[in-house]
Amino acid sequence: MKFLAAVTFGIGILVVVCDACIRSNVKLKKGETPTGCFYKSTKYPLDHKWRQNCYDCTCFKNGNYECCPAFGTPAEYDKEKCKFVFDEKECEFVLVPNEDPTVECEGYSMVL
Repeated sequence: MKFLAAVTFGIGILVVVCDACIRSNVKLKKGETPTGCFYKSTKYPLDHKWRQNCYDCTCFKNGNYECCPAFGTPAEYDKEKCKFVFDEKECEFVLVPNEDPTVECEGYSMVL
């Protein structure tokens, strides 16, 4: 039983640590209806989706928003032979050899 509790606790921590999303928590007064979501001084309409600074965002009907990374994080690659460079236009990491940045490396994984 203690083992099961420890595993459950560990999984809970993993979920919290791995969740890189940004969320709002708008509290409406009774009878108040949301008209949109405010994110970084900009108002977005309800049920609207947008991408900003490589984050995919959604404005929900309740007036809250959620913005999650639109890219994976590099994992398990040969750090001596290769390096990752972030392409801000494409919102992705590109793995390149340390000696010749025009050639991509092989064999790596990404974590979302």
